[in-house]
Amino acid sequence: MDFATANRAAFAVLLTAAAMGMSWTIGSLAVPDLTPARPALAIVTEDDSATPLPAGNSAHGAVLVNAICSRCHDFTPSGASSAGPNLFGVIGRPVGKGTDYTYSHNLAAHGGTWDEATLNLWLRHPAAFAPGTRMSFRGLTDPVDRADIIAWLKTLH
Repeated sequence: MDFATANRAAFAVLLTAAAMGMSWTIGSLAVPDLTPARPALAIVTEDDSATPLPAGNSAHGAVLVNAICSRCHDFTPSGASSAGPNLFGVIGRPVGKGTDYTYSHNLAAHGGTWDEATLNLWLRHPAAFAPGTRMSFRGLTDPVDRADIIAWLKTLH
């Protein structure tokens, strides 16, 4: 390769780099860099388990349960367990104990009873409440939604 060819190749590389730099500069001026109003992925960073739940709206809880929980759970008095246990009368029931459902080992060994505080922790993050649980639900980060579901579950007796 002679000097003239090398000079032309270097000029082509320099011209390409300059064109790319100008494109990037013009593009960044034309399209502002905006921060989204709401994050696309909510990452739980603080423990809100000590924060008391707000008063729940059982009507909204029924809508949430129908949309989220009814795929795996039944809520009728004589309903059978399917992928998950029947949750009719779950408030006051021992954690991990049931007549016609086999719970995961860690949930069965957890102890206690299902009350507002326990359900709040469970609905917030089931895998943190009982590691190794078979429930594939990731949890509800919104305490209002959790309070609404718990308020609706309290109506089942």
